[in-house]
Amino acid sequence: MAKITVMFGADPQGDFTLDKDEMRVGRATDCEIVVDNLGVSRHHCSVVRDGDGWAVVDKGSNNGTFVGGQRVTKHPLKHGERVVMGKHSLMYDAHGVADPNDKKKTAAGMGGEMTMFVDQSALAKAMASGDAGNKRMAIALDQGGRQMNVPLLKDETTLGSSPGADIPAKGFLVKAVQAKIVRAAGGHHLIGLGGWRAVKVNGRKVSDAMLKPGDVIAIAGRIFTYKQA
Repeated sequence: MAKITVMFGADPQGDFTLDKDEMRVGRATDCEIVVDNLGVSRHHCSVVRDGDGWAVVDKGSNNGTFVGGQRVTKHPLKHGERVVMGKHSLMYDAHGVADPNDKKKTAAGMGGEMTMFVDQSALAKAMASGDAGNKRMAIALDQGGRQMNVPLLKDETTLGSSPGADIPAKGFLVKAVQAKIVRAAGGHHLIGLGGWRAVKVNGRKVSDAMLKPGDVIAIAGRIFTYKQA
């Protein structure tokens, strides 16, 4: 037997015994291993039986499947190897079995929600510098009735109605880029970019505000919470 452990950073999210010839990995609810993150495609990759071992096979994912820093289409797995998918990773244990009493499993997928594209260079930089003394911050938002956390990996993160915005904020008269969250010493600034729709923090209209953990941002009725990742 062998198992996969889904990781978010250094935190294990769930163990899965490889008990089928193909274990699909992705955001969709029909996957055997569900990874609830918009940077992961609905059907991102599969872990498949490969001779006496296992291999990871990319399924045409938007943000790619990486092993050892290299994007792969198919890769035979070695014990202890890590498969990276956006902000999540899969740890391969060639001899492990998931504990059937372990209640910690990844949450249900996002169904038809659009994949959020991940800046891989920013992600690599954040992972390399993310020691325990640095708090990574994120924006929590509602997607399809589920709360998603989007880590703030870039120096500038955009919110707006454009498909190219880092964080979707759709609504009537919302600009393509309605606001920016900019990295600053000690945290992040929220900058509103004007237009018909106000950008509010904790109910107050702002054009430039230093964010504090727990601050609630509102744009056209959409709610975003600034919190630790």
